[in-house]
Amino acid sequence: MLQHGEESMQAVEEALQRYDLVPKTRQRLEDSHEAMYESLTSMKALLEDGGLVPEFHQMFEHSPLENLSEYYHHILRDWAWDDQRSQYFATHVNDENLKRIKKVWLKQKPEFILALGAGAGRLSWDIHVNFNPKLTIATDINPVLLASAIRLIKQQRPLTLPELYKYPQIGFPHAAKWKMKPANDPDAKRDSWIALGADVWNMPLKPRSVDCIVTSWLLDVAGGDVRDLIGVITYLLKPGGQWINTGPLLYSPSLPFDQKYSAEEIKQFASLAGFEIKKENIDEIAHMASPINARFHHEQIWSFAATKKYAEEDLPYPKKPTDDNWLTPGWLIIHHLPVPQLHFACPHEHDLVEKVFSLVDGKRSIQDISYSLQALMPEGIIAKEAVVALFAEALEFMGTE
Repeated sequence: MLQHGEESMQAVEEALQRYDLVPKTRQRLEDSHEAMYESLTSMKALLEDGGLVPEFHQMFEHSPLENLSEYYHHILRDWAWDDQRSQYFATHVNDENLKRIKKVWLKQKPEFILALGAGAGRLSWDIHVNFNPKLTIATDINPVLLASAIRLIKQQRPLTLPELYKYPQIGFPHAAKWKMKPANDPDAKRDSWIALGADVWNMPLKPRSVDCIVTSWLLDVAGGDVRDLIGVITYLLKPGGQWINTGPLLYSPSLPFDQKYSAEEIKQFASLAGFEIKKENIDEIAHMASPINARFHHEQIWSFAATKKYAEEDLPYPKKPTDDNWLTPGWLIIHHLPVPQLHFACPHEHDLVEKVFSLVDGKRSIQDISYSLQALMPEGIIAKEAVVALFAEALEFMGTE
């Protein structure tokens, strides 16, 4: 990020050496250079505050930075833009985000809230202040966003960041400087709010350790299959706990088409994992509507609250594959659920088949079994896909016996 920023500043510096610039062009380039410098300096200082020192890796030399720049503006959306309302929405965006959460929130008082993909922390903080749990952990994989949240919430220090747009807009400035105030915290609730840098797929938390999980603008951008994300939520959430979700279904272009699930499909996955959706709501909003930007996104937001009805080992599953209402069991679709101790049989004899069946103990999931077997797989074969196919074939074989 720093390297790309320095290259951008150098390009502007070279342009400023030209002799054929009108005063307005020179002024625009000088303002842009100042904004770039301040942004780069601020980002570097934020990371250094967190003990993170930039180290260049050759493998990232040609990596695109579109996502980094997009999420940079999420800091401003969370902490800056409310002070100067956009002409495109009448109320503060963060107030509206919290209202959507309150609208679906169940009548529970959680002790431990986990906000997955919390970004710059604003919504996790507003939830923490409003519902007053013993502990809230706001987790994200992006260190710039987390460092901003720590500075504004935990450290109670202001933060100044510039906002810059490269394309011209009539009647709007192309740059601005935002001075963000620390989060309002008269009751010192920040002592029980914690920021955690972590990958959602490898959360350093014990199973069933959380009684409320919030996923905000995460379902479609978590970097994997939504079914697996539901599995992670199931793994971390206590039975009887609630899962609160809010955000759109705008999947990454790189995600396979078959994994771009509809809301109805996600409801079925949730049901198979032992959840019951109690409340839901659909809103249409102006998203990323900066006060200095003529452009914004019109988004459809799906918010819901679900309760975890069953512990994983208590989930009902069809025991007789020949029944008329036979459905694919949840553990074959949600790969974090335990595989039941059935008398699995398969028409094929192979050491790998025997190994898979030997690992079934009523506690291990397809995910667990796949981790154990990946090193034994031939090159190019993904263990989980092979294990899923084997169990599916075994169930089909057992149903025809």
